[in-house]
Amino acid sequence: MNRRGPVLLIALLLLTALLASFLYGRRSREYTSDQFLMDTLISIKVYGSDPENLRMAVNAAYTEMHRIAELADSFPHPGTAAFAGSDVCRINQQAGIAPVPVNPDTLAMLQLAKKYCELSGGAFDVTIGPLMDLWGFGKIPHIPPPEEIRAALALVGNQDLLLDEIKQTAFLRRRGMKLDLGAIAKGYATEKALQSLKKSGIRKALIDAGGNIRVLGRNPHNSPWRIGIKDPRKSDGIVAILSLEDAAAVTSGDYYRFFEVDGKRYHHILDPRTGYPAVENMAVTAISSDAGIADVLSTVFFVLPAETALKTAAGLGEKVFIVTADHRILYSPSLAANIELLPGTAYRYEQGR
Repeated sequence: MNRRGPVLLIALLLLTALLASFLYGRRSREYTSDQFLMDTLISIKVYGSDPENLRMAVNAAYTEMHRIAELADSFPHPGTAAFAGSDVCRINQQAGIAPVPVNPDTLAMLQLAKKYCELSGGAFDVTIGPLMDLWGFGKIPHIPPPEEIRAALALVGNQDLLLDEIKQTAFLRRRGMKLDLGAIAKGYATEKALQSLKKSGIRKALIDAGGNIRVLGRNPHNSPWRIGIKDPRKSDGIVAILSLEDAAAVTSGDYYRFFEVDGKRYHHILDPRTGYPAVENMAVTAISSDAGIADVLSTVFFVLPAETALKTAAGLGEKVFIVTADHRILYSPSLAANIELLPGTAYRYEQGR
């Protein structure tokens, strides 16, 4: 009796099963995790063939974000050791008294902030803390009296933030000065998380940190990630879709934190030169290869007039998409190939010049 047929069939079936098992083990899988951190919901989505490695990579990325959050937190938390002695709290407490030794990442954030304050003519300034406190956006927002705004403005000054790279110290030269890293820390933390994912061997990922988007590589279908740009006056509306690859897109808008008095909107993005909410734009998305830089630039470009923001972006080699207060949409010409404009919105589209 010839048994070769059945034996070959069994061997073939076993080989097929082994091959299927191998391919299943190697196929790309998705792992997603959410955490509430830095006053927003953070979502990290990664792809790979090893579920345990994906989980560990995401945990390591969150550890980095928590570490940066602890360094940059400006509110003392009595009884909470991790935050009570944050670098920013200690710098603020020692304003006008003595330089404070800080973590290299704190120094890097402050150096970045000083650079873009100078480049923007003061449209971005992390010594804006006294003004932010005065407007009460961290507690009960309200319109301060003009004389109090003038007094707080006198304590805002990038030139009085002294950094010593050799001694690794930071110093606010005058008493009453105060740092607020709200316009840089989240983006910086997002970038540190992304770099952590890369070190863990992740090649495809998306981090969504409440308006701060950072993508690694292409999406699971091997095409650019498609990111919706929100309509600042419709909660469920989108004005455009951005194609993104190995880059960050960070949006600053007047709709995140605001209050209204007599029909007028007062939002949390203050112009450090006037002491009042910036009035030129409703929403600005900055696109850069680095999430920390994109975070800073989204504020810079929001405060500046749209045309100035476009010129500044071009000079820096960066990109921007702007929805102005007078309902115009302008964007960097270099974005044209990566933007899908959606018809039917209440805005006038004008490509940047």
